[in-house]
Amino acid sequence: MKKIFAFIGSPLKEKSNTYNLTKMMLDKLVKMDGEITYEILTAGHVHIKYCTGCWSCMTKGFCPLDSTDDMGGIRQKMMDADFIIMGSPVYTMSVSGQMKTLLDRFCAWYHLFKLAGKPGMTVATTAGSGLEEVHDLLEMLMTALGIKSVTRLETYAYFPGIYRDPESARKKAEEAAEIVYPYITGEKQVESDEFFEECFKIMKNKVTMGARWLAADYKYWEEHGFLELSSYAKLLEKERENE
Repeated sequence: MKKIFAFIGSPLKEKSNTYNLTKMMLDKLVKMDGEITYEILTAGHVHIKYCTGCWSCMTKGFCPLDSTDDMGGIRQKMMDADFIIMGSPVYTMSVSGQMKTLLDRFCAWYHLFKLAGKPGMTVATTAGSGLEEVHDLLEMLMTALGIKSVTRLETYAYFPGIYRDPESARKKAEEAAEIVYPYITGEKQVESDEFFEECFKIMKNKVTMGARWLAADYKYWEEHGFLELSSYAKLLEKERENE
């Protein structure tokens, strides 16, 4: 079975337009292949506390809040998934506050490439503007996590359940499913690109230069043999050899 995990940063749960647009695509994928399963969580389904800036994740290797809210479970779902979707409605030209809280809690993971080699995508909905800003932010941070966003899915909606053009939204969802499918089956694999390579260069420099302050991050790179690697492409090769 192939697992897809989606997190949608909307408090509206199943009433969310972003949730339902994502579900349209996922239902199409399941029709295409009965071996595909999915789970969608929204900000309304979970409790995630604000990052407190304690630095434990980077100095000790764990977030003390993970045992007190749902973040630990979300991390595990992402680790277990074959494909990861991150989506948000546009709130004041960016992701929702709830989505930003989730993204903040990945702080140390942005240094570690914990999700290296996983394919994914972004989803956004809006009544007017801000789609590009949401996609750009989510894609940038997914790259830092090691996730390759292979496509974008978006549409316009005025109120929950009221799309500007319902048929267009459904068509876009089905077209996105066709793009995503070969990445889920393994027919296509994530390859490095200029953004991954730049991110790898920045993070390697951050971890090595800041080893004194980022003790847990440095230890992770050392134990996983990342310090000896010269590129993200080499990191992908190493991770696939260990599968």
